[in-house]
Amino acid sequence: MKPLVSPPMTMADFFEASRGTWLNRRVVHHLDSQDDEFADSNLIIEPFDSTDPVVENVCQALNISSSEANGGARFWWESNLMKEAQNDDYAAVVVDAPNPDDPTKGFLLRDKGYVEKKSVVSTYYFADDGVLTIKTRYDTNIGIERCWFVSDQIRMRVSSIQFLDGVAMTTYCTEFRCPSQSDIVELSAAAKARADASPSDTARN
Repeated sequence: MKPLVSPPMTMADFFEASRGTWLNRRVVHHLDSQDDEFADSNLIIEPFDSTDPVVENVCQALNISSSEANGGARFWWESNLMKEAQNDDYAAVVVDAPNPDDPTKGFLLRDKGYVEKKSVVSTYYFADDGVLTIKTRYDTNIGIERCWFVSDQIRMRVSSIQFLDGVAMTTYCTEFRCPSQSDIVELSAAAKARADASPSDTARN
């Protein structure tokens, strides 16, 4: 684990830095009559470029020219206790439409919003320290999410849902990068090589 030399400052770089599987540990506070929630799950993030057919589909749904889009990412939420088959039909799709004059800000186009299940446009910007802020206006509420990298292996996310009468829900997440199968094979091979090495070889290394 190591700190990022410099945090992502464009959405394309942010998606690429987020590529892979993350263990998501979250707590959700309902500021009404519901009980709080605590849960773990796997979050899988797969970036794609502007040639992916989903870009045209999402842009058409929102009456936006696909020439303004710069790729995006698919998100899957899965149990961390059992293996599930990935199905693109159940992936949340986000398309990036950066500001042509300032790539640290722009719009995120979603095929379905997280709160109200319909196509939605969010605004985003990166602060000087790399913290990403996303704001989404729905018909009856506003969602605000902030996300940043603590290191190349840890992400933090906080969000809130606000209605006319105040904040209704807050969420706090810590996300840990999970090693890929190739990472595990590489670590296993390195451990085996150390175990098989003679004491003199180990001392020289």
